[in-house]
Amino acid sequence: MARWHALWLKPDLAPEIEREVNIERLLIMARHQPVAAPAHAFNSIILAVASWPYVTQKWLLVALVVIFQIAAAWQLRSWWRHRNAGRPSRVTDRTINRTAIWSLAFGGVWGLLAALLLATKPGPEAELLICMVIAGIAAGGAMMTYTVPATMLGFLFLCMVPPWTVIALSPGRVSTALLLYTVVYAGFLIITGCYSYRGFVEGVRLRLVNADLAYKAEAANRAKSRFLANMSHELRTPLNAIVGFAEMIHNQFKGPVGNPQYIEYAGAIHESGLRLTSIINDILDHSKIEAGQAELEEEAIAVTALVERATKLMQPAISAGQIALEVALEPNLPDVLVDVRKLDQALLNLISNAVKFTPPGGRIRIEGRRAADGGITLRIADTGIGIAADKLKDVLMPFVQGREAGHTPAHGTGLGLPLGNV
Repeated sequence: MARWHALWLKPDLAPEIEREVNIERLLIMARHQPVAAPAHAFNSIILAVASWPYVTQKWLLVALVVIFQIAAAWQLRSWWRHRNAGRPSRVTDRTINRTAIWSLAFGGVWGLLAALLLATKPGPEAELLICMVIAGIAAGGAMMTYTVPATMLGFLFLCMVPPWTVIALSPGRVSTALLLYTVVYAGFLIITGCYSYRGFVEGVRLRLVNADLAYKAEAANRAKSRFLANMSHELRTPLNAIVGFAEMIHNQFKGPVGNPQYIEYAGAIHESGLRLTSIINDILDHSKIEAGQAELEEEAIAVTALVERATKLMQPAISAGQIALEVALEPNLPDVLVDVRKLDQALLNLISNAVKFTPPGGRIRIEGRRAADGGITLRIADTGIGIAADKLKDVLMPFVQGREAGHTPAHGTGLGLPLGNV
């Protein structure tokens, strides 16, 4: 059933969206409190001072101004008490109703004050000041209450109709012009509030939809990581046996095999098993990183030692690819505190990618130098096919491999660059 405070333009909302709409309503109105309260207090004093000589019932004017000061002080006090409160998990309709009644009360007192001052016929300058203040108060009230359309309509009605009535009963061209301007101005505020409210509700709905999609995507990603990790563990157990037995046959630990071709087959099985083991290890490492379970075992090591280890392991592949290797390390680089195994893996992945995509006769250069922030920068560059700038984002994603026209990349999982970039 529709509530009285949101009858106008109230969409058919799902309960979770309506709950979020109520929270945002309260937060938006609360954010305006430290501006609205002083505006009510100062503007009422300004109008009272400007109109004082023309008012006969000064006690009523003083009473209205005092009401504004008390209400503004209470408004500021309420805001100050809750200024550091966290985002509420739920806001009831009763809370919204209380806020709406508070706003309507302000609108009614402003309408009464403006009507009282205009009825005394204070003169053109004072009349213009009164109309300007009421126009500003009406705009501010619309900005503060547009999330509750019925409240906005009520505030504008109570704030503008009493002075509008006094103006309508006053003869003269100026009064007629003010009358028409008030109608146009009120219509502008109402139309603006209408569109603002629709945009507000749609914004809340889209934010919830996006949050739900992000949660589902994250849940799917976690499920994928768990699946990959479990599957990798299950594959690695029998694979270790395959690799071990293939090595025993290839090396003829239990005596001659008999047929030399079987030895060649065993060597191929062993090589393929090692490659598959490497792929599974990469998948496991990536799954741990995504799940936030990767643990670092840090130790101090020289940068030169790290680079020498990586280049030594990759030297056979570099030589086979007929690629020149250059190592340019800045002298006297300090030791670094790192997880040696993971940094070794990152360097090997990067160098391996450089080898795969650099044609014979090319060059790989490894540079190391101090960074401006005091750290160490290691840079691996090659003269291979390169990666287009618009593809960099893609190739750094897990399981994505670059493709260049006229070049077929080596086999791999697409995890080398992502793991090297962690």
